[in-house]
Amino acid sequence: MGKIVAIGGGSFEYGEMWPLLRHIRSLCEEENPKWLFLPTASFDDPGDTLQFISAFKEVGGEGDVLYLTDESLAYDEIRAKILGSDIVYVDGGNLKFLMDTWNKTGATEILREAYEKGIILSGLSSGAMCWFDWGWDDCLEGGVFTFVECVGLLPYCNCPHYESASWQNFKHEIKNLGSHDGLAIDNDVAVTFIDGKIANVLSVEDGKKAWLLKKDNGFKEESLSD
Repeated sequence: MGKIVAIGGGSFEYGEMWPLLRHIRSLCEEENPKWLFLPTASFDDPGDTLQFISAFKEVGGEGDVLYLTDESLAYDEIRAKILGSDIVYVDGGNLKFLMDTWNKTGATEILREAYEKGIILSGLSSGAMCWFDWGWDDCLEGGVFTFVECVGLLPYCNCPHYESASWQNFKHEIKNLGSHDGLAIDNDVAVTFIDGKIANVLSVEDGKKAWLLKKDNGFKEESLSD
């Protein structure tokens, strides 16, 4: 079964990430799963790597990292590392840079193959948006928002950090896109998809939600968390 966990945002600072990572771990049947951390969206900044590798071990499993900006990596090496994992976790950052890098290296097609193989795909912010048809991100120069075409495993346009005022423009701009239903996710909320369908919405903090904005309903907000 194809499993994807999309997290709207979060951090380790107040402990929000721990229940979300444990939830992802619970979806994997392997006794000692192999986690693969992809920090592409942060331009492969190693700053978060050790923290996530340690966290993966804490919740159960072994962690590894793949820096896709490393031009010495061959396609076969990238493919072997991705398809050799049980859980892929993608960090947040710049969605356009992430997709440009994945398309350039062939990682996009490999990750589609990983999904079909049953490898769990997960991440927060850009690491959540990347699994959908489209993402809405402030990734242009000066923090300008734009739609970015993504891996295309889920037929929505996704927006993270939705409780933040600066991301509320999504509810208006998705009407201009016009082609897809929207899925907006607050920080500290994870939406789990199994075989392309929403299976679970996990909120770490009271009041945080996920929202569906359907094109056949005028893109009105419909809470998935009630």
